[in-house]
Amino acid sequence: MRIKKAFLILMILLVLTGCWDEKLLKDSSLVLSIGIDLAKNNKVKSTTAIRTSKIISGGQSESINYIVEEISNTIRETRLEVDKQIPGVYEPNKLRILLIGDKIARKDLYPYFDVFFRDPRSSLASKVAVVKGEASNIIKMKKLKENLISEALIDLIKSSEEHTIVPVENQQTILTSMFDEGEDFTLPYMEKLDKDTVKVTGIALFHKRSFTGKTLKGNKPVIFLMAKGEKSKDIKLTESLETNEDHNVKNFVSFSVLKTKRKMNIKMVKGKPAATIDLKLLIEINEYPKGSLYGQKEESELNKKVARRIEKEANAMVDTLKSANCDAFGIGRYLIADHHKEWKKLNWEKEYPNMPFKINVKVETVRRGIIF
Repeated sequence: MRIKKAFLILMILLVLTGCWDEKLLKDSSLVLSIGIDLAKNNKVKSTTAIRTSKIISGGQSESINYIVEEISNTIRETRLEVDKQIPGVYEPNKLRILLIGDKIARKDLYPYFDVFFRDPRSSLASKVAVVKGEASNIIKMKKLKENLISEALIDLIKSSEEHTIVPVENQQTILTSMFDEGEDFTLPYMEKLDKDTVKVTGIALFHKRSFTGKTLKGNKPVIFLMAKGEKSKDIKLTESLETNEDHNVKNFVSFSVLKTKRKMNIKMVKGKPAATIDLKLLIEINEYPKGSLYGQKEESELNKKVARRIEKEANAMVDTLKSANCDAFGIGRYLIADHHKEWKKLNWEKEYPNMPFKINVKVETVRRGIIF
């Protein structure tokens, strides 16, 4: 029995040889954010924020970023050049956010993502955003409102996702969309407003794998995501209503969207597609300076005014999508699945921008606040 146990232990020791691909954290340089921009002669500029620490008084350590910038022919080549400048091994597995400058975003994005998709150490859960101007201008800030730039940027994106301002996207989700002929994708759009301020200002619209140069801003990103069926716990809007001629000021109403009901209908009419979206919003009034809503008549009138306003913005948003040839609602995917014979005959590049597409909106107030 002892001989058998000894033999079993020996075999286990031979099999369990340890982690052959072990990489110690102390030997690594952690990359938390990267900005990619278009340089001269169609080269790529990569600006990388690398996390390290420095010793402060009392022997304690403080986390800091240092920035490394390189220009090369490909993302992989810039990574190799960066690796020559940093202590430890370049490790992209902790990447939190990837920023894309708007000039390079207008090109085919896939070649710039290829290295991330092929490397098994890459963090495909990292967020992606398009930046007005150069992404490097944001990465080089190092800090934003006293927070290290990588953490600050990811908090900005996540906060915007929670408020249904931008779509929930990452490297893995856009990879699928890049090769989907029936649906285009969208990404958060960021701007550096001044030396201390970065803001998520809307949604960047893509056609196939390239940024169209068009964006959704204001309330349109929220309306777009509601019409697309995105779920959120915190949707707040402020809409302007008719002008109050007596005081020469606009009348505003602020409200929370408690629940959305959405139905998309796509049909073929004489071989041509047509689409409608019926969107119903159940809302809570947060602020209505014009007055109270004691009566059913006043409440009904307000519901109609809000619905008309949102419907107007929704259909303006549809016009923007069509002018960008961005099929972000995935109408093409529905046609592929339900009308495949007709789809094969369509030139979707030309058909989509001209197809009938309308959004109908209804609003119902279910809460008016604790007083009224």
